[in-house]
Amino acid sequence: MSTRIAVSLADQTVIFINTGHKKEAAFPPQTYDWGLHAEKLMKTALLIYANGSEDLEITAAADVLSRGGVAVTRAALTADGSKTVTLAQGTSVVCDVAVQNVDNDFDVIVIPGGLKGSENCRDSAELVAKLKAQKAAGRLIAAICAAPGFVLQTHGLLAGGVKATCYPGCNDKAIEGLSTDGVVYDAAANILTGKGPGFAVPFALKILEVLAGSQVRNSVAKGMLLD
Repeated sequence: MSTRIAVSLADQTVIFINTGHKKEAAFPPQTYDWGLHAEKLMKTALLIYANGSEDLEITAAADVLSRGGVAVTRAALTADGSKTVTLAQGTSVVCDVAVQNVDNDFDVIVIPGGLKGSENCRDSAELVAKLKAQKAAGRLIAAICAAPGFVLQTHGLLAGGVKATCYPGCNDKAIEGLSTDGVVYDAAANILTGKGPGFAVPFALKILEVLAGSQVRNSVAKGMLLD
């Protein structure tokens, strides 16, 4: 059954009637096209936060997807199940849930880079199992910076010549379908990759485009003064 929504223009929020979840709108009421955004409000994203993850990359993804109406879940990758992580540049984040307690499916799983963060993601049996299940189901996987090489390539998720980009020197030479572009989407594999922090926002916008379409992506970009 489709999710029903109620819109309150007074306080710029969306209320999901069947769940009670309340979410701020991305734009002021007078410029926000609710008809255009209705479909993407049902999309879901699991964002992985590990100790040492690159701050800019994961923050940009969370911000842009939220602006686009995607329901974002922040999942902490920690050995003890704690929901608090420290990112590469020292930002402390309290997540919504620990990775090992995530048991539902998402339209996309997003993995940021950062050397230590990518290594932590690579070494997590729980996360790797979720990624393999995501790929088997044909759902989107998005990884940026060191993560395409250290996480996706290491665990065979780029096998068969999947087109991907990666931060130089981070197992990138092992990627058969390596591209030097900043953001690469292999539609056949449904895998999206970004090269590094400088491409964090374009990477996030491309995730939004794949999930919700170019009109939604362009609307969000315009609101951010990017287009």
